[in-house]
Amino acid sequence: LTIIPFFSKIFLVSLMETVGDRMTSPYFSVEQDEFIKNAAKNIYDSGVGSLLVTHEKNMVGIITKTDLMIKVIAKNLDTESTRVVEVMSQPLISIDAGEPLDTAKNIMRKESIRHLAVSRDNQIVGVLSVKDL
Repeated sequence: LTIIPFFSKIFLVSLMETVGDRMTSPYFSVEQDEFIKNAAKNIYDSGVGSLLVTHEKNMVGIITKTDLMIKVIAKNLDTESTRVVEVMSQPLISIDAGEPLDTAKNIMRKESIRHLAVSRDNQIVGVLSVKDL
């Protein structure tokens, strides 16, 4: 709550930040048939923690640094022959950009995830990460 003086009266105004205020946009993506080695390089080069996964221009999942550690490195998979589709997290969980940050926190906690796709008018427009909170 912020106190704003107005003609000698005090009004309390709630400044509620939304998901859209904190999301990272534009987002980075990778095609589901891409090899893990290239996806990992894209994550590193982009400085992000995840890539949205596409197939025929549709968002079908997400691949994160955690997916790479747990599903690829820990299982000693070959990064040059394993494809993103084999280790990505799905379905893609999204939230509307106009939702309050508390709603995003609750979804992340409930689903045990660290990244949410952000949509506006049924189109993905960004990604919200735990780091953004």
